[in-house]
Amino acid sequence: MKKYLFTILFVASSCGIAAQPKLVVIIVLDQFPYEYMTRFQPYFSKGGFNYLLEDGANFENAKYEHAYTKTAPGHAAIVTGVYSHLNGITSNRWYDRDKKRAVNCVDDETVRVLGNHHMGRSPRNLQTPTVGDLLREKTNFQSKVIGISNKDRSAILMAGKRGTAYWIEDSVIVSSSYYMEKLPEYVTTFNTSGVFQKYFGKQWTEINASVAAKVCDDDDVPYEGDIAGLGRAFPHSMVGSNTSHITPSYYTAVEHSPFATEILLTFAQKVVIGETLGTRNVTDMLCIGISATDEIGHLYGPQSHEVFDVVLRTDSLMGDLFAFLEEKVGLKNCLIALTSDHGIPSIPEYLKKKNPKGDAGRFRLSDVIGRCTAVLDKVFEQTSGSRWVEQVIDSDIYLNRDLLKEKNIPLGPAMRVLKDSLPVSTPFAAAYTRDELDHSLLLDHWGQMVAKSYYPSRSGDVMFVLKPYYINTGDNTGTSHGQPYDYDTHVPLIVAGKDIKQGTYQNEASPVDIAATIGALLGVKLSPDCEGRILREAMK
Repeated sequence: MKKYLFTILFVASSCGIAAQPKLVVIIVLDQFPYEYMTRFQPYFSKGGFNYLLEDGANFENAKYEHAYTKTAPGHAAIVTGVYSHLNGITSNRWYDRDKKRAVNCVDDETVRVLGNHHMGRSPRNLQTPTVGDLLREKTNFQSKVIGISNKDRSAILMAGKRGTAYWIEDSVIVSSSYYMEKLPEYVTTFNTSGVFQKYFGKQWTEINASVAAKVCDDDDVPYEGDIAGLGRAFPHSMVGSNTSHITPSYYTAVEHSPFATEILLTFAQKVVIGETLGTRNVTDMLCIGISATDEIGHLYGPQSHEVFDVVLRTDSLMGDLFAFLEEKVGLKNCLIALTSDHGIPSIPEYLKKKNPKGDAGRFRLSDVIGRCTAVLDKVFEQTSGSRWVEQVIDSDIYLNRDLLKEKNIPLGPAMRVLKDSLPVSTPFAAAYTRDELDHSLLLDHWGQMVAKSYYPSRSGDVMFVLKPYYINTGDNTGTSHGQPYDYDTHVPLIVAGKDIKQGTYQNEASPVDIAATIGALLGVKLSPDCEGRILREAMK
């Protein structure tokens, strides 16, 4: 009898029956470079990030291999296991040549937003299935896969085409008619509970000002931003433009504060309870995209008091979430993966203050158009003012193909002119044409990274890389991201929970490995095109 019982248990374990976690939780900290984990760890609480660092597998050398480190491509790569050249999400938005305008990566005019009146949103632009999609298929759609975030693109892309997404728009949690006809009752109850309004008149204050004074830049500096009446220095008031009553600017202020994360993670608990996640004899998945770290990082920069404070507050809120999961599901029954969609460089003016001879700066996309126009005018002997460039979005230059045809100029020579001319001037480091990216197998290191960000029908005709510590932004303050350097590509990657071996790993890794690893642990086979590897060294 014992022999047969052992055989049954062995077979069950081998088939993955005993190994299935009840709940998979993917947490993506928007704009969270790996160095935050090391620089701020001495000040973390016991139950937050330190729970993952001490009990999980910490991959210290996790980097993205695509060039254009933006929010949407990062979130899409994490859950699909492939980069933009396969999943189609090249950036937060791109230029639609047919519509002659820029489009959001999750725009969908065939659906409507539930709970607000903005343009419809859906995951239809995503070209590859997510690990959550495949989990749903494997379990005959019994598993629930839910993505939540402060941002639409983060929630929608993580939820995939077969899950359900919820995100915050101003003062409500919303979703899309792509997923359902009306919001669940627990969501409408949450929206009418007053949780979005309760911070009016409150102040965001520092929780560790004495340490911040030692480890951060000065609190009030001219190169930090100011939005919705927040000001550049602590304390920051949650009132917006009107101190007597709530206006839309109040919600903007909350969005740029740790209170946005507090609201989101409170909603996460409501989702777990309302959807009975992790308690239904099937593996469920909850994907959480925390966006306040990005909003605050853009505004104040990685050396600011505000970033230090939001990291500490996020750590504390993570501890509350893990305590909640322990109570409702049991952490031993959970598989948790934490990472980020991208990092961030220092504010250029901060770097110049520290090293006046250092090379750093900012420029506007209108400057790119000006340079392209001047070069093409000269080479093709045209009068000044020809609209050679139809649009520049991030690092993509979309040439005016109608104009080129009118002037009988082939696209190839026009692209090569820009490829040869841009890198010889600041702030450009390199440029690549779509011909190269379509056909060349001899791309240099940056070119290979750009190729992973390239999708023919959505990318520009010429794609460029900036010099290190240069940012493209329309603002005169703050900072931005989107380049192939370590400060933008090196992010945390920690996996903890069921069937994970604790430890610190120096092996090369990438956030695309998360989908492959979760798939392996759940018995879900990803596409043969999957670019992520299974992190077997961290699996029991």
